Amino acid sequence: MDLRADGLTVRYGARTVLASVTCALPPGTQALVLGRSGAGKTTLLKALAGLVTPAEGSVLWDGQVAARLPASERRVRQAAFGMVFQTDALFDSMTVRDNVMLPLTRRRVPEDEARVRADEVLRAVGLAEAADTLPERLSGGMKKRAGLARALAARPSVLLADDPFAGLDPGTARQVARVLLEVSGGGTLLVAAPEAPVDLPLPRWLYLRGGKLVHDGPPAPALEHAPDDEVLA
Repeated sequence: MDLRADGLTVRYGARTVLASVTCALPPGTQALVLGRSGAGKTTLLKALAGLVTPAEGSVLWDGQVAARLPASERRVRQAAFGMVFQTDALFDSMTVRDNVMLPLTRRRVPEDEARVRADEVLRAVGLAEAADTLPERLSGGMKKRAGLARALAARPSVLLADDPFAGLDPGTARQVARVLLEVSGGGTLLVAAPEAPVDLPLPRWLYLRGGKLVHDGPPAPALEHAPDDEVLA
């Protein structure tokens, strides 16, 4: 899917969370969405996926304004997105396999096919042997990979990962980064994080500061240490 934000502004009440963000994300884009806490990273990912309504500007999917699409068509197009959340968001009463199958069964994928696809992605993230395990028995890193498997089961063309390294030790974070690179293939991958992960060297940075996009281009490490009031564009 070809994604674009055009003058995207999002407000929560009186607070402006994103301010006139414009960026083009063609198919196959691999980028880090960086910025400190409150910069607007999560909101940008949600807006691109059509989960947040802009106050001004727009999000375009293949050249069409997402907010203007009929609800039924918007739901169909949202199936192209896979979301990995900061928390694993797994249901503790369901096995890992059933958690991964859930978004498929909700989309009325036949149960046999859903099971095959779930087992396929669990193998891809190294959790085949944990398929029948309850999430409470998994380590933090395994839960992260289970959440990633659930996002991948729907075979999204756009994978949005919202701080997938939060709360992980360095070794587990490296493991999750490796899985993200391996499973994203040639699809679009956007990973939000407060700072650039050493083990996820994506070629493009989108750096947000106070809701504004202050850098869109190759990695620029100096941005991570610049004062908040310094404008870098």
